Amino acid sequence: MSSSSSSEEFQTIFDTAIACVQMAEQTYNVVCNNAAASSQRRTRRYICRNREEANQRLVQDYFAENATYQGYYFRRRFRMLKGLFERIVEDVTRECSFFQQRYDTRGTPGFTPLQKCTVALRQLAYGIPPDALDESFRMSARIARDSLHFFCKTVIQFYGPKYLRKPTRNNILQLQAHHASVHGFPGMLGSLDCLHWAWENCPTAYHGQFTRACFFGSPGSINDINVLNRSLIFNNIYDGSALDSSFQVRGTPYKYGYYLVDGIYPEYAVFVKSFIAPHGSRRKKFKRAQERARKDVERAFGALKKRWFILKKPAAYLGEEKLQEIMYTCLILHNMIIEDEGRAICAFDEEETIPETQPI
Repeated sequence: MSSSSSSEEFQTIFDTAIACVQMAEQTYNVVCNNAAASSQRRTRRYICRNREEANQRLVQDYFAENATYQGYYFRRRFRMLKGLFERIVEDVTRECSFFQQRYDTRGTPGFTPLQKCTVALRQLAYGIPPDALDESFRMSARIARDSLHFFCKTVIQFYGPKYLRKPTRNNILQLQAHHASVHGFPGMLGSLDCLHWAWENCPTAYHGQFTRACFFGSPGSINDINVLNRSLIFNNIYDGSALDSSFQVRGTPYKYGYYLVDGIYPEYAVFVKSFIAPHGSRRKKFKRAQERARKDVERAFGALKKRWFILKKPAAYLGEEKLQEIMYTCLILHNMIIEDEGRAICAFDEEETIPETQPI
């Protein structure tokens, strides 16, 4: 009796073990099938881009002591001198943690500040999409987009108060003296014009809001008057808190300076338009002189578009805020390059009180 009962217990234990093994095999097969299905659904793949080698190549090409591309080639591809770019990289890295090099949990180093700032500048200078930089800089499209976004925000935050400032009293005197000596217009502060930047992904709700009558068919082109109505640049003149920029012409005093504009601008006291159909030699001479002086702003916008090709192509970004950040960044960098090359009209004085900056 004892031998038969022990054999039955052994058979029961054996059958239980077999059932557990079968259940384990079934569970394993289910897990493997789910993993295979999830891997098939996953579209994102990890690519070993070897970012360290890309950084070494970038340093050897442009930033080493005996760099491959120096002087003219650096100025052409970075749109500025090497000293200015290195100063911008240093300031941006100090102000924004995104540009600081980090290490992941495996100890792999991330992209260097030079790589991220160079990628951001290439997008501004050449107007290329972010994924086009993967082969040369070994950087994904997401990191390239983030580099441009954080670069623009940091440049505006750090350099905006200086290079997008309102003119001080000393700046006004320098502007008036310059335009009086070059163009012969006393009291002139400059010229105003518009820069048309097409918006490729303009939302349907915005269509037609920023177009003039002669530019229908190019959604997103900005109109002078619409921009002026949205701007705060002349609010101080409206409320009487603008800085005194008085001057005299033939004994007649004027309180504020003026800007040369074309006929599309409204009838403001600070806007001086040319005659549509001038009669007489004096009016014809004034019209020619004004049109000759207004070529400065046309050339300025032309230089801005050739320097930053992103403004020459239709904007592919969805948000209006990002477009504004890109435009402000291009203007700030343009002013910095002019100052660095010694071609700025107004010298910046740190001891002089700067009026409160308002967006244009």
